Amino acid sequence: MLSAIDSIDKNNISFTSVVPLRVFIDGMETYNTQHLKSAAHSLTAILAGPAKGDSKKLTIIRKFAKHDPDYNIEYGFNGYPKKKNQKNIRPSDYFRCIFDIFSGGGSFLFTGAQAEKLRELGKSIGSEKAVCKSKKVANSFDLQTAKHYYGFVIGNFMRSLKLRIKETFDTKTKIRIGKPVELHINMTSNKKYGQKSFKMELDSIDFKPVGT
Repeated sequence: MLSAIDSIDKNNISFTSVVPLRVFIDGMETYNTQHLKSAAHSLTAILAGPAKGDSKKLTIIRKFAKHDPDYNIEYGFNGYPKKKNQKNIRPSDYFRCIFDIFSGGGSFLFTGAQAEKLRELGKSIGSEKAVCKSKKVANSFDLQTAKHYYGFVIGNFMRSLKLRIKETFDTKTKIRIGKPVELHINMTSNKKYGQKSFKMELDSIDFKPVGT
């Protein structure tokens, strides 16, 4: 799902992947956007590192690296580089999750260059919303254009087969082999369903052929 370090500059990291995403809580699949976001945030925080010797985090990082030929496992262990003028690593600099919007009802995890592009386009939408607010109008041609282009870019990413992670890859050539896979995030909870005190945490991840 992630790609290679493409220069000596540690702040110049490009990734080349997108993967369908599904979340399971106590063995049951959830479609709740808030739960999906929480699970995805938990995962990206682990993948961005550092693992700090945590056995569960290390297991998740290693499993992810087995399926993604370009994921830098050492960065997962020790932490991806901070962007300039940042005190801490921001997982959103390297990962972007899309839930149900522009995705035909699915959820997807984008990484690196794709995540950065979507972040930039999201800022453009925000800027146009600010202009509309200053003009005291609800909409504008420019805002609609920004939104439509955002959806267009996401659609292109999702349709690109070369961006999809597959069942395995050749360790020497890094060529992806097998069927496209989807990422399952498995969460466990305190079982206080529907209550304000409900909490959950990431237990494990799996990669399975799409649709299984």
